[in-house]
Amino acid sequence: MSSNREVIKKFYDSFKRNNTLNDFFHDNVEWITIGGMPNGGRYVGIKAIMEDYFPKMLSHFGEFHALPKEFLARKDRVVVFGKYHVKSKSGKKGKIPFCHVYTLQEQKILKFEQHIDAKKIQEYL
Repeated sequence: MSSNREVIKKFYDSFKRNNTLNDFFHDNVEWITIGGMPNGGRYVGIKAIMEDYFPKMLSHFGEFHALPKEFLARKDRVVVFGKYHVKSKSGKKGKIPFCHVYTLQEQKILKFEQHIDAKKIQEYL
């Protein structure tokens, strides 16, 4: 049995490798991204996240990578600090700090909350 911290580390690794993410999500997963993020808002359920959020959000960038640096775990929560490495469609590159807060239930992501500088992400759209 993996720890919640290990589950989230594996999640980032799967995202990086473009592997399927569905197995990481609880059936009732809630995904909350900041309003200034492309397609930002609240998404509920695996289908909404994988079909409505990720493809549409990623389509705004030439490249988009979420690179975690630090993982803090306590009970059912894992907080991750890292940087988005982005490239605009025009070729402009940048790094944007993020904080992600995950709530897990039965080692599945039940809730995700994103914290970033919305103005900074807009510079790469």
